[in-house]
Amino acid sequence: MRVYKCIVTGDELFTDTYPIETVGALYKIKGKYVTRSDKVDESLLGANPSAEELDEGTDESSTSGINIVLDNRLQPTSFGTKKEYMAYFKDFVKRMEEFVKSKNPSVDLDAWRSGVQNAFKEVASNLKDYEFYTGESSNPDGNIALIKWEAPPGETDEVPYAYFFVDGVKEEKV
Repeated sequence: MRVYKCIVTGDELFTDTYPIETVGALYKIKGKYVTRSDKVDESLLGANPSAEELDEGTDESSTSGINIVLDNRLQPTSFGTKKEYMAYFKDFVKRMEEFVKSKNPSVDLDAWRSGVQNAFKEVASNLKDYEFYTGESSNPDGNIALIKWEAPPGETDEVPYAYFFVDGVKEEKV
């Protein structure tokens, strides 16, 4: 399995258990809206319930949300204005550029910047359509997950897609 972690915070952002594609300078990960029960299945414990005492049981609870967010413990955050997002992005691009240069010193930085700017323009033009999440540490300097609900090609129902900047994550084999 491959785990994708933020280059700044080291937070786990996503794994290869989800359908992933690369779209320009972004990873696009297809998610699902799920509801998970916190109830313990007692048949899996390997013990028989007591016939002597009535079991009072426990309160059942459930958690609903986007599987990528729940599985990787992403934390909601927000940007009040496009200007705030631009300020975050400017700082994050500097960190990504340092990471790219350390990974590949002969990279064409002009072409790289162009690809990142194109992705930024696409996100900034539709900023109100996105939900934002940080990694588990809630560090706002790290790679921000961009969640957008859209209908897959040929379908009418919208599903959540998470977008991450490709050069804002490092891949680790587990």
